[in-house]
Amino acid sequence: MIRAATRDDFAEWRRMRAALWPDCPSEMHDFEMSEQLSSSENAVYVHERSHGKLGGFIELSVRHRVDGTMSPRVGYVEGWFVDPDLRGKSIGRALVARAEAWAKQSGFTELASDAELENGASIRAHKALGFRETFRLVHFVKSLGGT
Repeated sequence: MIRAATRDDFAEWRRMRAALWPDCPSEMHDFEMSEQLSSSENAVYVHERSHGKLGGFIELSVRHRVDGTMSPRVGYVEGWFVDPDLRGKSIGRALVARAEAWAKQSGFTELASDAELENGASIRAHKALGFRETFRLVHFVKSLGGT
């Protein structure tokens, strides 16, 4: 079952986020999860297993001007994860379908996403669900000092 996430889902949602982004500190996960649920421009949907635990999630936001899009504002997949034991069972597809419905209900004509260059499984999954690749980039940041 796909449904909107709630604060009651934090433990299971954090578990899956830690699997998707293992280098992210737990405190940052907590902060970002709270931000996701508190903003009216964000949405989070989860797959609930039959026994009540979670097995997947998709985090959505609104981004302004995304490379490769034609719209000034687009729905954006910030994170998309399905537990390994549930992969290949159309749960990822159902999460993306719910994301598409959210984007359409929000008035968007495009849904964008990203994947790390070395994440071939994610790239293939995106393409299988109708996403088209637009760019391959390496992002850089240079500290200018200060806090």
